[in-house]
Amino acid sequence: MPQDQETAVQFPVKYRAQLETLATDLLKGECLIFLGAGASVDRASTEDLPTGEELSKILAEKCNLEWHRYVPLSTTAFYYEFFFTRRKLNALLKAQIEKPGIEPSRTIRTLVEIVEMLEQRNQPVFVVTTNYDRHFETAYRERLGRESHVVIYRGAEDPNHLKAKLHEGLNFDPEYWYPTGPGTHLYKMHGCISQVNPGADEHSLVITEEDYINFLANAMSDDQNKRLANFVRGRIALSTILFVGYSLSDWNFRVIFKATAERVQQRTSYAVQYFSPPDDPKAREREEDRWQASVGFWSRKNVEIINADAAAFMSHLLDAVRVEAGAKVALV
Repeated sequence: MPQDQETAVQFPVKYRAQLETLATDLLKGECLIFLGAGASVDRASTEDLPTGEELSKILAEKCNLEWHRYVPLSTTAFYYEFFFTRRKLNALLKAQIEKPGIEPSRTIRTLVEIVEMLEQRNQPVFVVTTNYDRHFETAYRERLGRESHVVIYRGAEDPNHLKAKLHEGLNFDPEYWYPTGPGTHLYKMHGCISQVNPGADEHSLVITEEDYINFLANAMSDDQNKRLANFVRGRIALSTILFVGYSLSDWNFRVIFKATAERVQQRTSYAVQYFSPPDDPKAREREEDRWQASVGFWSRKNVEIINADAAAFMSHLLDAVRVEAGAKVALV
């Protein structure tokens, strides 16, 4: 939403500083964006992908489990696999996530606009996602008219499979791989729905509690064919990280952070997390306490929480990148 000086939105100073820091680091190639499931959700659309919370509720109902909003998807998926087999779980995920006709979210589309600006400045772009869907790839293709480079990490595989090679889309050893050539590289850390065979028992996606344990073991393995690609670990260590679309109270996110940024990171991370307290006074007080506890916990891990809607934040970040790149846009 380009704005001139007279119509620009008055942002709080801290929020403006966060936007400017991230924009500067993006333009210098020093910001790494992590996309979570919330980045693919667009509540302004009449038809949308299910959230992790919604998928968790679907699986719980099929297992006749008592469910509330704090039960993570990994837990209900674990029980669903136990009762119905991995094959059935894969088929359900395929049907829920690979729905035709659902457009990429505003968050994803705006991110691709930022990516386009960076590419125009010959800035290499590298994005990491734990999303199973292909909405980033779709938005990229629709805007830039070409395919992004996609690398898929199959971290849910049993770490005891000694000869397993967990990367798809690499031309050579992941220990020495380095993104080359024009365009954007997308690293899909939890697998991709395009690789899921609904008729097979394979663990293509990181979704159950056991998958997360396997992911953690593989990501931190001494086996170069199993651990996260060396380039990815290096970028995490040396970059400002922006997490978009994650629930920071979810232990699944904590596993991701433990296996990546917390282990090696040297710079501040930022996490976009929208807090909207309920109207009921008692519920509001309880949720505000939980929110403050979460903010305090992550601040001790050098993660700044940005309280903003993901789509609005990405639009503001696009404006900030334009400002830092010298475009005539005001950010005041």
